[in-house]
Amino acid sequence: MYGKINSALALLLAGSAFITRSVVESKLVFAHYMVGSVDSQTTHAQQDIDGAINVGFDAFALNVGSPGADWAKNTVQQLFDYAGDKSFKLFFSFDFYGNGDIGQHQTLFDQFKDHPAHLKYGPNDLPVVSSYSGGSIGPDTWRNFKNTNNVYLIPNPEADGNYYNNPTAFFQSWGDAVDGVFSWETAWPETSEKPANVSSERDQAVKTAADAAGKAYVMGLSSLQYKHCCGDSWYRGGETNLPERMEQILSVSPEFTEVITWINPTNPPPPSQNDAGESHYIGPCWAEGLTEEILQYGNSDTTPHSGWQPIIASFVDAFKAGATDVGAMKPRSGAFAGALWYRGVLTTCSGDKPRGSGAAVDAVNYAVVLPADSNGLSVRVSSGGQVLATQAVHGGLNYNSVVGMTTGAQKIELVDAGGQVIAQANGAVDVSNDAANGFCNYNYYVAGLQ
Repeated sequence: MYGKINSALALLLAGSAFITRSVVESKLVFAHYMVGSVDSQTTHAQQDIDGAINVGFDAFALNVGSPGADWAKNTVQQLFDYAGDKSFKLFFSFDFYGNGDIGQHQTLFDQFKDHPAHLKYGPNDLPVVSSYSGGSIGPDTWRNFKNTNNVYLIPNPEADGNYYNNPTAFFQSWGDAVDGVFSWETAWPETSEKPANVSSERDQAVKTAADAAGKAYVMGLSSLQYKHCCGDSWYRGGETNLPERMEQILSVSPEFTEVITWINPTNPPPPSQNDAGESHYIGPCWAEGLTEEILQYGNSDTTPHSGWQPIIASFVDAFKAGATDVGAMKPRSGAFAGALWYRGVLTTCSGDKPRGSGAAVDAVNYAVVLPADSNGLSVRVSSGGQVLATQAVHGGLNYNSVVGMTTGAQKIELVDAGGQVIAQANGAVDVSNDAANGFCNYNYYVAGLQ
């Protein structure tokens, strides 16, 4: 992807209007990276970048809530050092929930804006800057920042009342202050005490207004939100949220997609910034950057989410190719890519439950990506030693949430027309109806199809 961008920019300098258009329309996929403490005596920063490259991400959006902290600068330095000679890039996502002073964020940005690993984009090859929150500081502050620093600006200004309520009016006020916008809250259903599906209605409205204003749109892709820390316990529906959003993103077709998140969110110290430990990580959770409270439920050693990565890789490939339907998704290699995921407790678990727990369903969830010419295949879903369903699958992305999950082992099997098992995914942890450490853990166990 970056070879294409760089060559396009070289031609752009020669005055090619066609190449200018192709640069603007190049689709990129980012992963939101919560900057925490990463031990410089380990290879954790390098592993994060190598892992993201393997999935197909173009860059990390570095969410920094404490831009002046030594631990934050140390982690950012490690990431830039390792990415320096790679096609993979980095850019800052100023966290205004953690620190509302844009001047302090700029100080950190200034140290790395000219680094070869900093993402540049657009017809003028400008450093990219985004944000988490930041709508409340208003367009004038952002306009001044953009003009002073000459950046390609795609912030998250949802706090502005017009953003979702009247997107056209929003861009009339903000149009010359931004190059695009990033929506965070639309990646999940709203907190609810009954099951609800994620919707792309607000994304489409903002994207339509952005198109009319000549601005780019960044659409978020995520799995769930669950945390039990920092004085709060909160759940926003998961189940098939991840593949549902893939379907919506391909249909809406934004310029950029941002996966929320690569790494389990926290910004120590203090550990309470930016709703730490929300469980939507798809990469490793490094223990040195997390509190013991978060590690009770958001620990990739005991609750891994890497099984989602092959599915996301298939989505990334389809998105970059301009696909508008999940039928175009295909496994990156081999005959399949897939995973199952489930909570380790039933909804009748007796213990502390998060607000929004009523949205949860006792279900075994799965997604399977197959080559276009696949036929005669089915997914067999089992819970507690009993088959819940056998469902036909086809080329492209297949997914479902199969209700009826019970205590015990969870499994899916990919079977051919003759009933032979081609691949399977087995949950590493049996479902129970008991709380652990006094609370009901609503995070997911994810197992890849093998």
